[in-house]
Amino acid sequence: MVVCAGLVIAASSMVAVPTALAADGGLVAKKRVAPVYPRGAERRKIEGHVVVTYTVDTEGKVSDVAVAEAVPEGVFDDAAMRAVSRWKYEPPASVVEGARARITFKL
Repeated sequence: MVVCAGLVIAASSMVAVPTALAADGGLVAKKRVAPVYPRGAERRKIEGHVVVTYTVDTEGKVSDVAVAEAVPEGVFDDAAMRAVSRWKYEPPASVVEGARARITFKL
């Protein structure tokens, strides 16, 4: 099961939960793509989280996605960055830099 922005989507036995953090600049999400649980991490029963930072332009598109924190390091980074880069927001009045989201990967 994947829980994403209040929606529950069936997807094997794993959960990846994205959560907007306080520094999201009051952004309103239009589309949140749930990350894919990495197969190697699932096989080894590894859980963790990633905090990403990103920019949202005046069209609501995400860019400049970067990992600010990852536990464990290097396991879920790519999956989190790929998912967040596909997110869409209601267009803000101006560019929002430094938006943050925490994505928890739990089996």
